[in-house]
Amino acid sequence: MEAFAEDKPRGPVRAIVGPTVLAFLLATVAGNFAANRIRQAHTQARESAFVLETTEIRLKIEERIKAYRQVLRGAQALFAASQQVTRQEWHQYVSSLRLHTDYAGIQGVGFALHLSANQLASHEQHIRAEGFPDYRVSPPGPRDEYSAIVFLEPFDWRNQRAFGYDMLSEPVRHEAMDRARTLGVAAMSGKVRLVQETSTDIQPGVLLYLPVFRWDASLDTPAQRERAFVGWVYMPFRLGDLIAGTLGESADRIRIRIFDGHDDNPAALLFDSQAERPPAAGTLTRRDMLELDSRVWTLTYDSTFGSPPDQEAIWLEQTAVAVIGALFVLLTAFFCAARQRAHALDHASASLRISEARYSALVNLSHDGIASLDTELRFTFVNPRLSALLGYPEAELVGQRFDSLWPSDDPSPKRALAARLLRGESATYEQELKRADGHPITVIVTDAPHFDAHGILRGVILTITDISERKASEQRIHYLATHDPLTGLANRAMFLDQMNTSLLIAQRHHTRFALLFLDLDRFKEINDTLGHPVGDELLITAARRMRQALRASDLLARQGGDEFMILLHDIHSMEEALGVAEKIRHAINQPFTLDGAERLVSVSIGIALYPDHGTSIEILTRNADAAMYRTKTAGRNGTSAAGDAPSAST
Repeated sequence: MEAFAEDKPRGPVRAIVGPTVLAFLLATVAGNFAANRIRQAHTQARESAFVLETTEIRLKIEERIKAYRQVLRGAQALFAASQQVTRQEWHQYVSSLRLHTDYAGIQGVGFALHLSANQLASHEQHIRAEGFPDYRVSPPGPRDEYSAIVFLEPFDWRNQRAFGYDMLSEPVRHEAMDRARTLGVAAMSGKVRLVQETSTDIQPGVLLYLPVFRWDASLDTPAQRERAFVGWVYMPFRLGDLIAGTLGESADRIRIRIFDGHDDNPAALLFDSQAERPPAAGTLTRRDMLELDSRVWTLTYDSTFGSPPDQEAIWLEQTAVAVIGALFVLLTAFFCAARQRAHALDHASASLRISEARYSALVNLSHDGIASLDTELRFTFVNPRLSALLGYPEAELVGQRFDSLWPSDDPSPKRALAARLLRGESATYEQELKRADGHPITVIVTDAPHFDAHGILRGVILTITDISERKASEQRIHYLATHDPLTGLANRAMFLDQMNTSLLIAQRHHTRFALLFLDLDRFKEINDTLGHPVGDELLITAARRMRQALRASDLLARQGGDEFMILLHDIHSMEEALGVAEKIRHAINQPFTLDGAERLVSVSIGIALYPDHGTSIEILTRNADAAMYRTKTAGRNGTSAAGDAPSAST
């Protein structure tokens, strides 16, 4: 019983002054911490606002190009609706668009006719007969094929400079025009100087092309499209006029530079909103990539967005922290004084002291967190286990609301908790709490309300058990069940589940999607000769290249071995799917560095389009798989659509 022998009351210096000094030190540390957190909050707010505004700029650019692409599709439809578009019809169509009012940055909407070498002379005579006696295709010189700008509205003095210009004669334009003609989709050119430019206010330019085919021709095969090809509808853009209109008020706060390609090479600079301003020290910066019709732009942002709080705000915040710290010290002094009085009363009852000692031992040695709350759900007591579990000193937890540790600010669950406790209902439930370091933990909470003899709520007892490790294990098991452990891609089970969801959405909204089956050629040869580690490295690199060739909304999965599957959402035609397959095939055809040497690997691809090649998962997968094996049989390194002959790549 000596362990429970009564102790003499401690003197007021030890019982009150000592803890008060400790509370003062803790308040000082907490005050410095709070001041740092305030400064960090201001910094984070500036950074968040910067990211938000730059993201909005990117979306505005993307939406503007999308709107301009629709204008070209309208021009393309004009050719599809008319056997022969006249110069007057073209003028009326473009005039109705109100380009200078609604479409900033567009120099015009034009049509370039495709000509063979033996058609050149008759074409020039035909245009001269229309009332343009000096007309000729420029630049002069013999070439295998020509293009001639025959329509370009508005047909003002600036656009007349481009009348008859052969855009195929310039390599950058030629590449984009050839891409549009081959794939049958919109194509954006690289950086060029527009023919319309004069010696003043020179701006970099780009052009957007759409192919035009004969209205009555079949376009199912590349050969048919080649025979039916007529020319291109296109738009020339001056980048300064195009982008400046999207910035709005952001132009004064953010400097945006746009480069053609993946690098910020000065030679590839398309646009600089503040070209004369040198980068300021300490400004916020950000880099982003924007893919527009198979062309990548690199966007860099520099900003002095926001400003630090003024001195008055800083003084008010520091004063508030000091007042809170002072209140905390005073509360500690009062608490210690009350404890001193309670200690004196404790000596009046030895049995009460012994009971308290036993209770304290049970609570302090418990492996679960134990706490008591007052009627406002504020901590009045926490055991060491709970203090260690949450990462707070006991003094910081006491007086803090229990629901302030919840990560959500939604008041509804908090009101429901208070109402249930007032009804006298106990409960056990799973809850996420915030630790002092900001990391979340998952716990099981059991609460029990305590009422006095009159039925009035006096407090609540909590027990809290940490189950974070168990939850982490469950999440890890779920990840392993839905992902391929080697490449980190989705596995077959997750892919089929997502495909089933996409199928239901497509059936409901009458949309289309494409399913691609891919098989790496010559993988077994590399795997058998160089070893499985090299084979694994090849699979990981190939998976990364495929993922880079896809949109964020598309799903790439590994089916097993060297076989992969891709789900392309919101695909409107087989041509779009073939364009994606070509990007993937081109990426895989680049040399792989394996075991210190470069190796060449190709890929065989099969495509099935919903609903053209099936309306169920089983039929679509069977048709895509059969198309992929037709590619294998035809010589590999190519693409086959379900029901078509394979198209091998050169």
